[in-house]
Order: sequence, then C-alpha cells, then structure tokens
Amino acid sequence: MLKDRGVVPVEYGEGAAERIRQAAGGNVDAFIDTFGDGYVDLAVELGVRPERINTIRDWQTAARVGARTYGEGSAACAVVLGELARLAASGELEVPIARTYPLERVRDAFRELERGHTHGKIVLRP
Repeated sequence: MLKDRGVVPVEYGEGAAERIRQAAGGNVDAFIDTFGDGYVDLAVELGVRPERINTIRDWQTAARVGARTYGEGSAACAVVLGELARLAASGELEVPIARTYPLERVRDAFRELERGHTHGKIVLRP
C-alpha cells in the first residue's frame, strides 16, 4: 500500500535511524510520530529541528524537546475541514477505509485499532 503511493517503507527496530537516513537520501527534514514509544527521540537523533517534529502520542517527550503536538484536533476548524472535504470530493485526497463496524461492536473496532498497523480508517455506523 505504501509503495503504491511513493512511500519508502522502513523496518522498525534496531538500526531504524540509519535505515531512515538511507531512505531519505541523507537528511531528514521533518518527522510525524503517530505511534509513540521513542519516535520523538528518534527524530531528534536524526537531526530534525523540534519545530519540524509532530507527535500525536508522545506529549511528554514533545514537551521536553520542544516538538509539536498537533494531533488532538487543533486544526479541526471550518476552513481546514472545508478544504479537506473539497480535496476528498475532487479525488485529490484519499481516505482509505480499513473496516466498518456497527456501533454496537465498538469494542471490536477498538481491539482492531489496538493491534496496530491498520491500513485505513475504522468507521463506526449508527
């Protein structure tokens, strides 16, 4: 899925910093952490300036190093949401749906999210 979108996947674990540098061709300019567990520190190790690091999970480390935490809805204003809707309607923004669940199966939906590596969004239906 990632390769089809021009992304170079990099394996997690020991040596990830070097693999990321190699995939990036040397320098890493920005870093988005959607997982937590040491990735803000990894971004700092890679030489990314704190204002170019954003995490939606590791607020404590972000506060320590001066990184951003813009994943909690701070950009969910009418202008941004309108632009996202326009991009989705025109086909310029893809929002892959991994799976839908009826609302009464919300626990199953959360269990799937907890396993990680979901390829798309989980949608709850009323």
